[in-house]
Amino acid sequence: RMAITRCSSLSWRLNGSSPRTFPPGATKANSRASFPLRLLSRGDCPILRPMVRLRHGKTPDLISAVFLLGLIFMALAYRERLTDWRWLLARYVGLLVLQVVVVTARGGRLPAFLSAFFPVVPVVGIYDSLHFIPELNPADRDGVLIRIDGALLGGDPSLWLERLSTPWLTEVLQLAYLVYYVLPLLLLGILHRPRPRSASNLRRTGSQEQAFDLCMVALLLSHYLAFIGYMAVPALGPRFALASLYRTELTGLLVAEPIRDLLNALEGIKRDAFPSGHTSAALISLHYAFRFTPRLARYALPAVALMVLSTLYLRYHYAVDILAGAILAAFCVFLAPRLLRHERLKGE
Repeated sequence: RMAITRCSSLSWRLNGSSPRTFPPGATKANSRASFPLRLLSRGDCPILRPMVRLRHGKTPDLISAVFLLGLIFMALAYRERLTDWRWLLARYVGLLVLQVVVVTARGGRLPAFLSAFFPVVPVVGIYDSLHFIPELNPADRDGVLIRIDGALLGGDPSLWLERLSTPWLTEVLQLAYLVYYVLPLLLLGILHRPRPRSASNLRRTGSQEQAFDLCMVALLLSHYLAFIGYMAVPALGPRFALASLYRTELTGLLVAEPIRDLLNALEGIKRDAFPSGHTSAALISLHYAFRFTPRLARYALPAVALMVLSTLYLRYHYAVDILAGAILAAFCVFLAPRLLRHERLKGE
């Protein structure tokens, strides 16, 4: 209230008007009662103006902002548990401020490509910060996931696949594992690239911008909900929990081990097994590839199948992680168009 009062006083002084001046037809009581809402809607206060602009962001912007706000409150609420809570708070606030800046600059000098793809930045920044999970939830759930796999399948698939391991198969599946990093960005790039469409194709898929937003929203939901899963069900995965049971090391021919070492260096060791974010994002991308870019889908289908197999063969995930990732993908595909429909109705 004090901030709003000071901002209003500053605004009145700059405009050369009196604080007691009210719009024609408005009473003193009505003007006072509605002032905070009018201030926010007009953006009169320089301090509040950027946050007001965030209200006019697109659905991907709002999804990222809501999740970042949740993480900010988490860092404050659990600061006694989290060793680096100040660093986490600074990171999340910085990402949120950057999000506001992008929304504010949209339509001006900011390139359209950068504006459209910016929601990917908070995903990467947040994932890189998830090393705090053992402090937030110190009980690893690998044992629970192993028992679920045993109940569903009678054992762990990575132990069965070990019998089939060869250097060339390891090489192929380590490359297939990279599909998660390539396919979503490739699909978004194709949908963002301006190109003419036939009338029949437009009727089938809708506008190209809507297709891009639909894919982006589903992928953002997938990642952020997966992050919540990592915090709720922390697990290292078979390569650590079952390390004593494996009899052979997975060695490749040429690039498998350098790729594995690079991913370990970039991602670190996190409790990010359940659900499988790789599976969820890849299946979402495959779904929208079939819907909007069938030519890409023909190549993506075998690539995604190999990627899902690689998560088991390379000992990153349990079978139940894959199942949870598939369910998460279906939920995000279901929810994304409903969130965008709400945005269109609000715009109208």
